Amino acid sequence: MDRFGNLTEWGRVLEEIDVLRANRELDRQQEGLLRILRYRDNWRLREAVLEATKDMDAPGEALLSAVLDIMMDESLYQEVRVLAAEALATSLARANEQKRHDLDHLKQHAVEQIAKLLDSTLPPVIHQAVRRVPLGIE
Repeated sequence: MDRFGNLTEWGRVLEEIDVLRANRELDRQQEGLLRILRYRDNWRLREAVLEATKDMDAPGEALLSAVLDIMMDESLYQEVRVLAAEALATSLARANEQKRHDLDHLKQHAVEQIAKLLDSTLPPVIHQAVRRVPLGIE
């Protein structure tokens, strides 16, 4: 089991995320962070991980793919989708600066998904958020 343990103990999990964030240790806990992103029973945890993702040095493809899935999930509330778009934008911009080619497949998939999203009639706030994702989409 990862370091986060029982996710129903969300207060403790939020504290753990804060400690990891403060100590710049998030990158070593990606499996647990991914599990939290996939956990649908607590919005606070999901939002905390999305915010924390912005501070990661090298989030992996699996984690960023989960962030992309949240951004694209029409059944979720608009604020979490905007948070996901911001996390993806920050992470991919950093990956571009680091010249990380391990994320090229994810970037291509994101381009396709974001193009679909921009063609939709979603609220402007979501369109604005996804336009900040550095993939060359206007």
